[in-house]
Amino acid sequence: MQAILAIYLKSLLISAVVVLILSGLYMLGTISRNYDKPLSDRQNKIFDVLLIDILTIPILSFAVLAILIILKSR
Repeated sequence: MQAILAIYLKSLLISAVVVLILSGLYMLGTISRNYDKPLSDRQNKIFDVLLIDILTIPILSFAVLAILIILKSR
């Protein structure tokens, strides 16, 4: 039981890092292109990306968990 939990926490960390890096790059690109738009529009875009991150990280962590379990079984 503890082995599966350790693998899940590892996959959660991996997916969080990947999602945060990709969303950070996306937000930097969006902010730099839309710098002339009002502050509220840019903040709304950032909040949208954060909500997408919150929803994506757990789903991606189960996919990474499956890959880690397969790699561990070999």
